[in-house]
Amino acid sequence: MPIVCSEAALQYSMGLTPTPAHAATEPQIQWLTTDMSSASVTIVGAGPSGLTLAWWLIQRGHTITVLERESIVPKDMRASTFHPATLDLLADSGLADELVARGTIVPQWQYLIHESAERAVFDMACLSDVTAYPFRLQCEQFQLTELLVARLAEHPSCSLHFDADVKAVTASTDGVQIQYQHHSQIVDADCDWLVAADGASSQVRKSLGLTFDGQVFPKTSITLVLDYPFEDDIANLLGVNYVWLPDRHYSLMRLRNTWRFTYSPEQDQDVDTALSDPVARAHIANISAAAAGATIRSRNHYTLHQRCLDRFCHDRVLFVGDAAHLNSPAGGMGMNSGIHDARSLADHLVPVLEGEDPVLLERYDRRRRTIAREEVQRLSAQNYARHRETQADKRQVIWRELQETVSNPVKHRDYLLDAAMIRSREREQTIE
Repeated sequence: MPIVCSEAALQYSMGLTPTPAHAATEPQIQWLTTDMSSASVTIVGAGPSGLTLAWWLIQRGHTITVLERESIVPKDMRASTFHPATLDLLADSGLADELVARGTIVPQWQYLIHESAERAVFDMACLSDVTAYPFRLQCEQFQLTELLVARLAEHPSCSLHFDADVKAVTASTDGVQIQYQHHSQIVDADCDWLVAADGASSQVRKSLGLTFDGQVFPKTSITLVLDYPFEDDIANLLGVNYVWLPDRHYSLMRLRNTWRFTYSPEQDQDVDTALSDPVARAHIANISAAAAGATIRSRNHYTLHQRCLDRFCHDRVLFVGDAAHLNSPAGGMGMNSGIHDARSLADHLVPVLEGEDPVLLERYDRRRRTIAREEVQRLSAQNYARHRETQADKRQVIWRELQETVSNPVKHRDYLLDAAMIRSREREQTIE
C-alpha cells in the first residue's frame, strides 16, 4: 500500500531557454511534444537525490510516485558531508537548518601529518559572502532521507511505496512501462516520465542495457564508526581531518558523539580480512592505542568507481545521482552532486510538465553531465590521489602546494570554492 505523502512554500525561478547551438554537437534525444500538464512522474529510489527531487516537484504542484526497494528508509552511513552549495539549495524548505540541528558544524578542516602534527588548515569563513552556510556539515545522509520521508508521508501529492523492487523498464518517446515486485506480487505500471535515482547498481540502467563506462580505483575504502573521543588523544584535531601516517593514510570525521575512521586495506588484502576485528583494531591502534578497544558501531567497505553515462536522458527515462555518475568519495562530493542533479532536473522538468518543449531536458543533460565529468570526477580523483600518496618525494610536493594554498588568501578562497562545490554550481548555470 502506498504511504500518502506537508506542503511548504518553495519558490525558485526558471528562466530556462534552450540554446539551439548545441543541437549539432550533442547526442540527439527524440521527444514527443504533447500537452504534459497532467503528466505522471515516477521516481525509482528513495535516497537523497530521489527524495529531494520528489519534494521539489510536489512543491510545484505535481503528483509523484516513489518506488523504493528497501522496506524502510535505510540507515545509510555512506555519505556524511553536506557542502555549503547543497545547504544553500535546501535552505528555502527549512531542511538545511533541520540538518544543522542534527549534525556537526565544521568551519575549519585540515590535512595533517600524524607524527609531526604539521597542519594545513582550511578556513571556510572566507566564503561567508557567497553562502549562508560557510562550513562543512557532518551529518549522515539518512538524516536527510528521514526528514524528507516524514514530509512526503503527509503530502497528498506523493505516493511512496516501500518493498517495491523494479525488475524491468521499457521506455519510448511517449511513456514508460515499469514492472516491479511488491512483496510477492508482480505489478505492471505506466508513467509519462521515470527518474532513475536507484544508485550505483541501478536496475533501471541495467534494464535499459546502458553502458556505464569508467574505471575502478585500485584501493577499497574501509569506514568504521566508533564511540571514542579521538580529540583527547590527537592534538589539534578538527571536525574533518585527512591524515598521513609514514606509509599509509586515514581520515577522521566527527559526527556529534561518534567519529568516522576511514582507511585502506593492505595491498591484496581481501575485504573480509580488512573488516575483521583484529585487523580493524590494529588500524585504529596506529593512531591511538587507547581507541583500539573502543566500541565499533558499524563497519562498511566501498569499492571506488569513476563512471558516467554518455547521456542522462533516454527517451522518457531521466537519470540522477549515482545511477548517472560515480566518483571517489574523497572530498565528499557524491551525495551532494546527486542533490544538485535533482535540483537541476526539477528546474528543467517542471516547465516540461507544464507544457514546454521536452527538448529543454537536453540542457539538463549537458549541464549535469559536464559537471559530473569535468568538476566532480576531476576534483574527487585529485583528492583520492592526494590522500593516498605514500612516496616521500611526492608527498613533499603535495605538502608544499597545500601550505602555499592556505597561506595565500586568493588561492585559499579559490581552493575552497571548488571544495565547497560553489564553483561547480556557478559553472552549471553558464552551460547552455
